Amino acid sequence: MKLFIGRNPRSAVVSSNGYNLCFERLPSVSGNSQVGQQNLKAPVVSIRSISDEELADTKHYFELKNRMFSGLVGLVSLNGNLFLAVVSGVQKVGFPRWTLENGHISSSENVFKVLDVEFHSLDAEIYDHLYLEPTEQNYEKLIHEHPCGSLKKLLGDGSFYFSRGFDISNVLKHGGPAHNLDYTIDNQDLNNIWNASFISEIINWRSRIPAQEKDLVGGEFFTFLMRGFYKTVIVEQANTISTITLVSRISAESNQNSFALDGVDEYGRVSNFVETEIIVSTEDFFLSYTQVSGNVPLFWEVVDGQLLYGRRLKLTRGIEQTQAAFDRHFDNLASKYGVVSVLNLVKPKSESQELMADAYKDCAEMKGIKFTSVEYGSRLLTKTPHKLLYLLKQDLYEFGAFAYDIKKKIYVGKQTGVLRISSFGSVSRINTVEKLVSREVLELTTSELSGIEITSPFLKAHDRLWSENNYWLEAVYSKNSKNPSKYRKVYGKLFNSKVKIYDPLHSTISQYLRQRKESYTYKKEITIFAGTFNVSGKIASEDVKDWICPDISNEDSCAPEMYVIGLEEVVELTPGHILSTDPYVKSYWEKKILGAINGLNPERRYGCVWSSQLGGVLLMLFVNELEYQKVKHIEGDMKKTGFGGMTSNKGAVAVSFKYSATKFCLLVSHLAAGLDNVEQRHNDYKTIVKNIRFSRGLRIKDHDVVIWMGDFNYRILMSNDEVRKMIAAEEFSKLFERDQLNQQMIAGEAFPYYHEMEIKFPPTYKFDPGTKTYDTSEKMRIPAWTDRILSRGASLRQLTYGCAENILFSDHRPVYATFRAVVTVLDEQEKAALAAEIYQKIASKLASLNDREKLALLNDGSLLVESLEKDGSKTPAISPSAASGHTTGVRLPPPSSDLKKWWIGNGKQVKVIIHVDPSKYALNPERSVNPFSYEDKDEPLFVPREIT
Repeated sequence: MKLFIGRNPRSAVVSSNGYNLCFERLPSVSGNSQVGQQNLKAPVVSIRSISDEELADTKHYFELKNRMFSGLVGLVSLNGNLFLAVVSGVQKVGFPRWTLENGHISSSENVFKVLDVEFHSLDAEIYDHLYLEPTEQNYEKLIHEHPCGSLKKLLGDGSFYFSRGFDISNVLKHGGPAHNLDYTIDNQDLNNIWNASFISEIINWRSRIPAQEKDLVGGEFFTFLMRGFYKTVIVEQANTISTITLVSRISAESNQNSFALDGVDEYGRVSNFVETEIIVSTEDFFLSYTQVSGNVPLFWEVVDGQLLYGRRLKLTRGIEQTQAAFDRHFDNLASKYGVVSVLNLVKPKSESQELMADAYKDCAEMKGIKFTSVEYGSRLLTKTPHKLLYLLKQDLYEFGAFAYDIKKKIYVGKQTGVLRISSFGSVSRINTVEKLVSREVLELTTSELSGIEITSPFLKAHDRLWSENNYWLEAVYSKNSKNPSKYRKVYGKLFNSKVKIYDPLHSTISQYLRQRKESYTYKKEITIFAGTFNVSGKIASEDVKDWICPDISNEDSCAPEMYVIGLEEVVELTPGHILSTDPYVKSYWEKKILGAINGLNPERRYGCVWSSQLGGVLLMLFVNELEYQKVKHIEGDMKKTGFGGMTSNKGAVAVSFKYSATKFCLLVSHLAAGLDNVEQRHNDYKTIVKNIRFSRGLRIKDHDVVIWMGDFNYRILMSNDEVRKMIAAEEFSKLFERDQLNQQMIAGEAFPYYHEMEIKFPPTYKFDPGTKTYDTSEKMRIPAWTDRILSRGASLRQLTYGCAENILFSDHRPVYATFRAVVTVLDEQEKAALAAEIYQKIASKLASLNDREKLALLNDGSLLVESLEKDGSKTPAISPSAASGHTTGVRLPPPSSDLKKWWIGNGKQVKVIIHVDPSKYALNPERSVNPFSYEDKDEPLFVPREIT
């Protein structure tokens, strides 16, 4: 990476891998009120790419040499002055995942510590000489005289880190290849990014540029700074090599108050919040375990005294006024980590601390959170660690640990909960507890994995890392506690910088593309096959084609674009294991299902694009190879529900992805068993809905298409004899009236807004294995439709619903459904071609103009677009749907919310009264679930009820 300074006008150019990006303060343009308004709010910077030939003009640009630049930190605004921040000194400190090549470690996921950052003015050359002559004296002047000197000192203090290979703002939870820039931008945890205000506008600019230009703008233009501690050490033992990586991420969620001695705010945010993760990597596995710590999440302050331990804590609000913010804090934690358990280390050294501990416990009990209090100090913790570990034993087994088998490419465990640790004024006590928990979890985890051994050299390296972690965190906290007002001002500069990027060229192109959107987007119908099967912990040798390929023709036009398969009880689980997955079962079922799908038609090939397993629950997504490129942003999540969340024998696995521009969420779940456990099944449903989360807070309901399947375990409320007689008579509709799930859905309790097609097949549970005979064991279970497939989404239409009655090895029967989904497809190639065409037209119009005239024309983007349209535009592409006579150009309003209804506007509430006697009429079941569909416009909305 290179940095150039431009003269007349003043500018800065960042150059990397052949792409040159020029930043320049936007000159005032007469008659442009919009730009004038932007200047009143924040300084405006124009951004544009320039050619190597322009950059080679030494009269206008000179290069800053004698040092290496490693990344663009962003644009900084201080008192109306603008600066470009770049990393100018780094040290490699981490590589969490790696491969072994010729006996040596090779890693592309390198993490660097920031040693120095430079701030170059976009306004004046007054400080240039300090950079041109890098002496110790000039460095001191940059610290004490430069407007950004305090930021330079802060960012170069050894507590900031970045990476090019992957996202370091999140815990390590994906076993795929190194993350690309799009993934990092879309999925990063902004609470752990300290330069977000510097880089946000550049990210927004990147989202507007054409795809071919995005490929040129590499990762060095986007440096995301994490604060805390990051280090990897290598442990060589006999014939094995392993690495241990320790990461502590100090949260920036409280901005200027990140290190304040106070409690929670109204939004549930706390100061001194740190997420600490231990990562162990070998040739075969990598493991990860996460803990979090922070101030006690109550409303409190420190009064009196000057010394830390002489200060008195004072609660500023009662429990009733605190509970809402307390709940928000733990809801935020639960959405990211799953189950949360409190470990309170605040010692009752005074009456005020004892009152705080009691209030903390009371709030936790009201929220239903497990609360463990440990009052002894660091020395006693180190001498008698077994006392602490005994108190936490249940939590450690309940939460598990993340583990990934690199060679088999499968997850063998996932952490589904987290310890939330609190202390007062003691980094070392928290560090000691986390170190002891880390050792215990690693020993428990590796005892269940072959090929990893915890030896004395390993433990020494492990403990040494924790000591370094304690040293660096103590240093950060000490500096802030000694002079809090000084650092609050520095953080104000860091978090409150506001810059507006003005990019009229790409804004004009984006405006033109929006007007021509119909030429590169179209509606398309795709077919989805969904199947669920409780396999009773058995590895089937028999063919499963009757289930996977029941009534689907071999013709290409009828074959599904994707298969989603959910399995339950793929392994027989027992409580007490920290890992939750048998690695061989997942691989077996992937190959078996894939063989059945690809054996249907050799000309249509499918691949498994995603799969994940939680204990006995397995979800697999298979996509036709022709559709691979349309499936993007794949992300999974899972939630345990068995034994109150302790074990993986019950739970759910979910995957979220975009098929071009349409968001999909697919789930498989195994709910609580038992005839009378309706309430527990309902609680399982609510737990899954509440805890399944994807990046950016995306929930299940936020997707366009949702398919939820699995062993829901709902039963039929009739006697055994009655049920079996009705099955023999094929009176399925009468049986369905007494089905628990049907009744729950009608009552609006479970699965609201979900749809299920009419069931016309016999109950799928419980059979004597290997036969078609319902249960003849001592328990004589009542037959029931425990295995179900539900769907949600206006663009989804179910075609079939059935079961494979001839697959007999389990005590369940597999169930399947097929769907048609109308998806929005974005033709990336057509869009790129159109963008390139408009770029060439704009370039030709600007060729004869000077810089000021160019800027003036680009500023009036609407005028330029109109002139381009008059010159002649490309004929809109005809979509496959349009070619078949299917109209897709109807523009729908934004979706409704609780605050705004598109059909009445202004957020007004509406009450609709339908004058229909419900005792005489019912909704027509023959109509589509989509009330706006024109396909069945001749069908009446209501039909007379059948008189029984």
